[in-house]
Amino acid sequence: MEPHRTGIGRRHFLKATGLGALGTLTVAGLTRSIGTAAAATTTLALAATDGYITAPGREDDPLYIFGFIPVSPTATVDALVQQYKGHAVHTAPTLDFRQNDDIQITLTNLGLVQRPDLVDSHTVHWHGFDIPSPLNDGVPEVSVAVPIGKQVTYFYRPHREGTYMYHCHFEDVEHVEMGMTGIVFVRPVQDGTPYAGFTRFAYNDGDGSTGYQRHFAILLNELWSNFHDGDRDIQETIPTDYEPQWFTLNGRCYPQTVLPNDSASLPAAQRVATPNQNYGDALDYSQPNSALVQVNPGERALLRLANLGYQQHAMQLPGIPMHVIGQDASLLRNGTTDTSYWTNTLYIGPGEARDVLFDAPPYDAANPSGSDGRGSYNVYYFKNRDWRRLASLGAPGPSGMMTEVRVYQNPLPAQTVVSQTYV
Repeated sequence: MEPHRTGIGRRHFLKATGLGALGTLTVAGLTRSIGTAAAATTTLALAATDGYITAPGREDDPLYIFGFIPVSPTATVDALVQQYKGHAVHTAPTLDFRQNDDIQITLTNLGLVQRPDLVDSHTVHWHGFDIPSPLNDGVPEVSVAVPIGKQVTYFYRPHREGTYMYHCHFEDVEHVEMGMTGIVFVRPVQDGTPYAGFTRFAYNDGDGSTGYQRHFAILLNELWSNFHDGDRDIQETIPTDYEPQWFTLNGRCYPQTVLPNDSASLPAAQRVATPNQNYGDALDYSQPNSALVQVNPGERALLRLANLGYQQHAMQLPGIPMHVIGQDASLLRNGTTDTSYWTNTLYIGPGEARDVLFDAPPYDAANPSGSDGRGSYNVYYFKNRDWRRLASLGAPGPSGMMTEVRVYQNPLPAQTVVSQTYV
């Protein structure tokens, strides 16, 4: 049996910082989904390992991370080790399920390149999911933790639609901060049934009130160099000293948040490249998930938001009212009483999720903000209200927890997956 690492637990850390216990949630970051969940049974696979990401002001000294990476469900452990060990991504893939489908997810623990002495197991914990058996919950004290070189297949049948998060729950204070986080969402069985001019919905509302044309998953988080450098350099970290230097959306700081979802077909200027110190500084593309929101005038968009950091954030979208229709995978409606609300400032604490609708304003041809491969657009900024979280250590100009909502003059194609980016 591998030795258990001692240290403060995540719930104890949150209590020490005054944030309370953090439940498990699943959320989809702005990324291409790795599973469409259109079939009755969805089979996925993730691998856990380490790697590096780029942070503003630390381009020549990348941050060491742990993370999940999407892999083939049929590949052997040896094949996965050869291809993916040491190449983690942050944030983890966005997972897209359909209500009442059977879900099988295989997790493989590849081990760590930078820290071969560190023999941590890993799990996938589904924050907020109703799990019929603790065996599939991913909390190592009551379920199975995956040792290095081993695989475990989790089974779920999600009965409650909405936006969630997932993360590793082994030494979870450390592993969550190190990057083992992602979004997962469950689409309602109502999808495909026309209501009020919509065919896609956040919830089973019965009247189309949660309908949308486009949806975007954004994971809020922070990065604290002490944990990342300490794990790299075999140094102890004191979690209650937590003071992050970077504030991220889908694992990126602005302006990298508006770059497209990563693809090998993109030019170098549109990719986030990180030299991997464990492989001769060969470039990794370990921050694949865009936070860019692209819409047509008049469209209704759904923001699937989740916070897996350790601090509360206040998010604003100046110029566009936000309608909060879901909280922690629950429709804000109590019988016939509508408890949803409109706001210009959205507060979201650690371990919480929100479902937010907004209507894209008309395109203002007299005041274009910019243009890209899809034509001219107007920009609205989705950003943290705290100016200190719009800066990054050593980086000039606006940075941190900010992205753009672009309203285009020329029509965009229909969206086929969450957080799709058009370049």
